[in-house]
This record gives sequence, structure tokens and C-alpha cells, in this order.
Amino acid sequence: MTKIDKEKLTQELNSKNREWLIESDGVSALFIHNLENFAYRYLETSTDKGIKCVVDGDVFRVQSCEPSILEALKWDNSELKKSLIDLCKKYPGKASGELRVNLCLETKMLGEQKNECSAHITCLLPSGESTILFEKTTSMSFDDPIELRNKHAALLEEVSVIF
Repeated sequence: MTKIDKEKLTQELNSKNREWLIESDGVSALFIHNLENFAYRYLETSTDKGIKCVVDGDVFRVQSCEPSILEALKWDNSELKKSLIDLCKKYPGKASGELRVNLCLETKMLGEQKNECSAHITCLLPSGESTILFEKTTSMSFDDPIELRNKHAALLEEVSVIF
């Protein structure tokens, strides 16, 4: 295949993908696919498996809950472990068993040419209140939907470092 043939093929594929993204809810399908893939990689817990994307208006979200503080303490994030240990000290004994760690990953469009991705780790306290342990947000502007398609997973990866 010559360089000219390759460039022509790339242009044709990009044109078809651009059309699909714009005209057939392709952006929604992209968000759902990427979020469910990331949920499998980062959000599954001892009780939440096969997490599906929830669409709430313009917000696409995957979330899970770890009901066992002992399981949450086994996670790799050392800063999170420290925060959870501090919460266990604040709520000793049986009260620490009531702590629930919630994980959330979401994406939304901010206008026609800007996308935002965010990740949150919160803890539901015995009192019923929720406290944010970690959160990270990033966004990108784009001129062409192909840019969004090519970079959306990287944005999710960037915010998923908190898990």
C-alpha cells in the first residue's frame, strides 16, 4: 500500500467515523462503552460486578460501592488507605463497619466541543453523611469529534489514577 493510498483510506475511515459520531448517537455509545470498560477495570468491588453506565441527562456515570471497609483497606492507593484508617479511628469498633466507600467515574459534554471527565471516591459515614476522600477532574476542547473519540479513554485514564 502506497503512502497516498494509506492517507486516502485514513481520510475515508475518519469521515465515516465522524459521520457516525455526529448523526447516530455515536458520542453516547462511545461514552457508554468507555465508561463500562473502565468500570470493569477500576470500579468493581466485592459486591458490585458487571457495572452498567447510567445516563442522567447529559451526564454518563458508572459507580460502585464497597460495603466492607476491610476490603477497601486492601486497595493499592496508599493515600486512600491512610484516609480510611483515619476514618476508622474516628469511628472505632462497630461504627467503622458501617463505613461504605463509593467510587464514581463520569463524563459529560460541556457545550458542543468540550468534554469533562471526573472521578470521585466518597465515604458514607455512620451518620448518613457523605465525605469526599478524593476527586479529580479533567477536560478537553476539540474541533473534530474524531479528536474526542481518540482521546476520551485517555481522559478517563487520567482521572482514574485516584482508584
